[in-house]
Amino acid sequence: MTRRCPRCYHELPEDVAWVCPSCGYTLRTPAVSKVGVAILLLALILVGAYVAGPQALIPKNGWIPDDIVDLTVANFVWLTLGAILLGMLLTAAGAFVIRSEQTRGPA
Repeated sequence: MTRRCPRCYHELPEDVAWVCPSCGYTLRTPAVSKVGVAILLLALILVGAYVAGPQALIPKNGWIPDDIVDLTVANFVWLTLGAILLGMLLTAAGAFVIRSEQTRGPA
């Protein structure tokens, strides 16, 4: 059975993996974009934790060394911004993969 594009119902060649050659529909999302979105969701949770106050959320009961807890609280803004930037970078990398396949066009 041949594969067809869900948008235009054009028969897809065997070597097509990302983009339909006739209409440009994105057939699959790259794994790097999925990881980027997951990291962005983690960053959203970190922003919520920053608003709530990281001192109240990170336990200081002995099973995490106090130096690590203090370092995490002191650099929580950089941790959050780093997660946001990493998520954006990975999502953009996946978008560039799709974009390069769209501009390649039919063979």
